[in-house]
Amino acid sequence: MHILQLLPTLNVGGVERGVADLAKGLIRRGHRVSVVSAGGPLVQAVCAAGAMHYTLPVDRKSPVSMAAMMPAVAQLIRDTGIELVHARSRVPGWIGYAAARWTQRPFLTTCHGFYAPHAASRVMTWGRTVIVPSHVLGRYLIDQFHVPPERLCVIPRGVDLSEFPRRAPHAHGEGPWRLGVIGRPSPLKGHEVAIRALHQLVSRGLSVRLVLVGAATEPPTKLMQRLEQLARTLDVSRSIEWLPIQREIPACLASLDAILVPSTYPESFGRSVIEAQAVGVPVIASRIGALGEIVEDGVTGVLVPPRDPSALARAIERLLGDEALRQRCSDQARRRVEERYSLDQMVERTETVYREALTKPRVVVWKLSAAGDVVLASPSLRAIRRRFPESTIRLVVGRRVQALVSRCPHVDEVLVLDESAKAGPACLTWFGAGRRWWGRWRLLKRLRRAQADLSIDLHNSRLTHALAWLARIPVRVGYARRWGRLLNRAVPLPQMPMHPIAHQQQVLGAADVRSDGDALEVWPSEEDRQRAEHLLASAAPDAARPLIGLHPGASPRWKTKRWPVERWAALCDRLNTYGAQVILTGSAEEQPLAEAIRSAANPPPVSLMGQTSWLDLACLIRRCRVFVTGDSAPLHLAAAVGTPTVALFGPTDPARHVPRGATVQVMRHLVPCSPCYSTWCKTITHACMKQITVEEVYAATAALCDACASSSSPRT
Repeated sequence: MHILQLLPTLNVGGVERGVADLAKGLIRRGHRVSVVSAGGPLVQAVCAAGAMHYTLPVDRKSPVSMAAMMPAVAQLIRDTGIELVHARSRVPGWIGYAAARWTQRPFLTTCHGFYAPHAASRVMTWGRTVIVPSHVLGRYLIDQFHVPPERLCVIPRGVDLSEFPRRAPHAHGEGPWRLGVIGRPSPLKGHEVAIRALHQLVSRGLSVRLVLVGAATEPPTKLMQRLEQLARTLDVSRSIEWLPIQREIPACLASLDAILVPSTYPESFGRSVIEAQAVGVPVIASRIGALGEIVEDGVTGVLVPPRDPSALARAIERLLGDEALRQRCSDQARRRVEERYSLDQMVERTETVYREALTKPRVVVWKLSAAGDVVLASPSLRAIRRRFPESTIRLVVGRRVQALVSRCPHVDEVLVLDESAKAGPACLTWFGAGRRWWGRWRLLKRLRRAQADLSIDLHNSRLTHALAWLARIPVRVGYARRWGRLLNRAVPLPQMPMHPIAHQQQVLGAADVRSDGDALEVWPSEEDRQRAEHLLASAAPDAARPLIGLHPGASPRWKTKRWPVERWAALCDRLNTYGAQVILTGSAEEQPLAEAIRSAANPPPVSLMGQTSWLDLACLIRRCRVFVTGDSAPLHLAAAVGTPTVALFGPTDPARHVPRGATVQVMRHLVPCSPCYSTWCKTITHACMKQITVEEVYAATAALCDACASSSSPRT
């Protein structure tokens, strides 16, 4: 893998040293690491480890500078073949996020602090995976930024144990006890609390010395000047050592008797704590933030209330006066670091997150169409699952077909675009008057929380293109039509008419997904089968007669696909003479059609219209010896369950819609205007459907029925 780490600078700090350590560990494992920062003292260490460093002003908070850096980093990604972008601070986060989207690379973030929940910080929660060093920080991001828990990954910072060997058993000799506070002066680090605690210890006559590592800065900061003034006021200046930032941290730690971490604000971790524990130096820390996770009171260290100099002074006095406590904390802390906080563990966990981002993309598939089109998408869903066997695959469908795919084994979650929801202001619309936006907004929020990596648009509409773009999905595949500019892997429209499955396979190819055949699937449960059997037992009890299903309806929009009612009735009469048991299937809205057929037929056929779900209907069709339908969804259900079918075609082309590999007898008469793909007959004659006679449909049905009877037992 080739990983890009983005951070503001490479000064000597916890975040910066963590980046250097991670780069070293990844390179040892055979990966490539590039680092972009504004430079700093640790650049040499990063380069010495084998990483490439690129100096860019990614630390400047100016919007103009940030906007200029976005294309520069994107070009760097393209030129060097970087595969993944990992941002570690907010300004580099905005730059890295834009560059990752433009180059279609996975984007990850690591949050190192308790950011205020404002707009500038939200980019740090937009990572495909958001890495946090502690559980307490993860909980904060869930509560304040509403990050889904499944997108959080807790990876504590690690210590290179070879660089921080445990010091020899330490016995305090002559001279004062040396107590260290490591870190630049900050109101959050509690330097003032440590100085006030020192004053109390000195007042009690305890020989102690406070070593402020990193507090001596040139020129002195205002806070350092205030701390010096406080020390003079309390008359403890001679008991304080002001040291600059130390490069040799292990040696510095080994010279101390104890480490103080008197933080006044929640820490996201505590690198100095685990480094001291690795060396074997006892730790006294504030019971706040992640410090309570990495220090077990009385076992691996001592915890005190924050902002309480008296409590800190008592804890120091207790620790220094109890050799057994110091030894226990030293031994247990070193063991805990070896078990939980080693550099190898940090690198391994981070490497796992990187591999998952590159090999297990989160996929969103769009298919909002009618039930037949959803069934026709089943080979594509199967192919996508085969290509990404361990990925999370989400399928977005319309509300009417949700039940049809509810048990699809090729997807992990079915998301529903429900535009009939009455929640939200009805006056607001998206992409056209009269369409409610509330369902689209809820779906969009769900997709943004999921942070998908790949959108495969099998629906190819303005709406699905726009939703995929607004959901911030970095790779968007589909046909270059109807706002195709919102895609970044657009497939040219075919010049020739194609079968829907072949049409979908063109899109799959752009997502590096190979075809998995043309076999259609539906996924009914045992409960669906039992409901269908119960309906048949009550409505058509004569099991000796062959069962033939008729589906006279079609989509309300496509009345041109319907065969005349009187011919369906005549077909029922002929099939009754043949000795078949006829059932009518359809939706509740098609009840008037069923009544018209039943009133014209003698005897009337059994009607199950409005009594079945899509999966119930699939089970009913599975029980039929032959099924007769127009160009509608049940044609594809019949192909999926393997029932021989007679299909009546008029305004549409059977070459584009008849399921491949299925036993289908097509009834069609060519007329000059067919196929017209019109929802209303422009010639008014409806000749394409009226020229199909009852006799030829009956003959085809009887022939299929006879062939089925001679080749197999009744269908169950």
